[in-house]
Amino acid sequence: MDKRERFLGAMFGLAYGDALSFPALFHRFQHPDIPRKRHQFLWRRNAELDEQGISRMMLPFTHRIAKETLEICPTDDTEWAAFTLTALLECDGAPSAACFLEAWRKHILPAKDRLHTSFSERAAIENLERGLLPPATGDDNPLHYEDCAVARAVPIGLICAGDADRAAQLAEADAQITQAEDGIYAARAMAAAVALLADGADLDAALRRARREFPDDSWIAHLDAVAQDCLGEIEQPADLTILLTARVINSVYSYGSVAPETLPSAFVTATACGGDLHQAVALAAGVAKSADSLPAMVGALCGAVQGWGVVSPLWRGALTTLRGLSLPFLAGADLEDLADRLLEKAGTS
Repeated sequence: MDKRERFLGAMFGLAYGDALSFPALFHRFQHPDIPRKRHQFLWRRNAELDEQGISRMMLPFTHRIAKETLEICPTDDTEWAAFTLTALLECDGAPSAACFLEAWRKHILPAKDRLHTSFSERAAIENLERGLLPPATGDDNPLHYEDCAVARAVPIGLICAGDADRAAQLAEADAQITQAEDGIYAARAMAAAVALLADGADLDAALRRARREFPDDSWIAHLDAVAQDCLGEIEQPADLTILLTARVINSVYSYGSVAPETLPSAFVTATACGGDLHQAVALAAGVAKSADSLPAMVGALCGAVQGWGVVSPLWRGALTTLRGLSLPFLAGADLEDLADRLLEKAGTS
């Protein structure tokens, strides 16, 4: 398998997991052709159904709108990863923290009122507008431990193929715009893992190196140990769904994209499935509370292991063109072209 197979495998694996998850249906409902009043009706009606004791949710629908609007496509994780990939391409010379900050100023801030973001990304936008700079934008952030920088770390790992140390350092430079502490540790670890996988390392070796980015006694190190204990107890990969839900993915907090929970879960899921993209993503999608990000993480790892060839032509067709659902300025961008351009830049950086 050549490096192009692994580059495309990582990006399309991420997109596959992102597109397959249940939350992606709601992200597709963000399409600009769908009027706001339909969103309001959907959520108002679900509240009414709950009051009436009806257990079946009303789901996004396309009445009087092209049915293709809700057909499978990549959504938020893929578009934010593609944004960071674009920042890498736009860098003059070697990528640096300044490149990432400039990309936020050039692309994100002018479009802020049209974007769909995570909590920490929205807080970072507000912090930048107040005149703060990284790392303050990520540190003074109510969800600094969110996992949104993990998807952004995937193209960083690719451009640093073979150099896990450089990948981790560069991922921190990007992640500190939106995250601090465990949110940064997770991004560093993902970038390190992808950097080694893109260079042909086996999954176990890549994850061993990635875990060195978890500081002793950190939240993410603790939950990674718990996740590895879960892995040691299973009789079959599907057992992880129960164990991770019970022990790693907490039920107390009201949101599911918590980096110290999702990245360790992604690591053990990929391991349990032996790097098999389809099995691992399906398993990850079954961890309901973390389904907005966990399948995409698992997809990136396993895609880098198995390569682009494991993604069928039908799926490639569904995943190639970005719709700009979260980042409208990326509408029409070609994921294959972006990955090829990143590969070319990696060869010269």
